Amino acid sequence: MNGKKEQIRQSKDKIVEAMFRLLEKDSFDEITLNEVLDEASVSRRTFYRYFQNKQAILEFYIHTFIENYRLLNETILKQTTFEGLILLTLNYFKANQNKLQLLIINQKFPLLLLRFNNVAVTLYKSFDAPWHVREVSSQKLDDVLHFIVGGYSNIISHWLMETSPREAQEVAQNIQELFSQIVKTFDF
Repeated sequence: MNGKKEQIRQSKDKIVEAMFRLLEKDSFDEITLNEVLDEASVSRRTFYRYFQNKQAILEFYIHTFIENYRLLNETILKQTTFEGLILLTLNYFKANQNKLQLLIINQKFPLLLLRFNNVAVTLYKSFDAPWHVREVSSQKLDDVLHFIVGGYSNIISHWLMETSPREAQEVAQNIQELFSQIVKTFDF
C-alpha cells in the first residue's frame, strides 16, 4: 500500500474506532458528528473527505468486516466438514465481538447480516464440499441457503450477546447436530 492510501486508511480507521468508543457510552442516534470529530481528533473537512454522514461510518465498518471475512476464502475452501465451516465463521465473529455487540445493541446488526447473507450464499455456491445439498434447482438452493444463513445469523447474534459466551466449538457442534436432524427429517 502506498503512503497516500495508507494515510487514507488510517484516517478512516481512526474515525471508525472513535465511533465505536462513543457507542460504548451513547446510542448511535444520540452521537453527534461533533462528538465523532472530537473523539477521532479529525477536522470536519477530513471527515467529509471520506464519509457523507455518521451512517457511512457503519457502512464502511461493515464493508471492511465482510471483506476481511472474504480474505478467509482459502481457509474456508479447505473445510471438509460443515462443522469446520461453522467453527471458522463463529471464531471470526467472536474475534469482533465487542464491535458486533455494539451494533446489536444499537439495532444496526441487521445491516451487517444483509451483506453477510449474500457473501455466505455466494461463498457456499463457489466450492464443492461433501456436506453440500446436491441435485436441487438453483431457486430451491437459494431458498434453502437463505433459510440456513438467516437462522445461523440469528444464532450468532444471540451467542455474541451472551453474558458468558459459550465456546465456539460447542455452538458449532450444536448447529451440526441440528442440521443432521433436519436432513433426516426432511430427506434432503
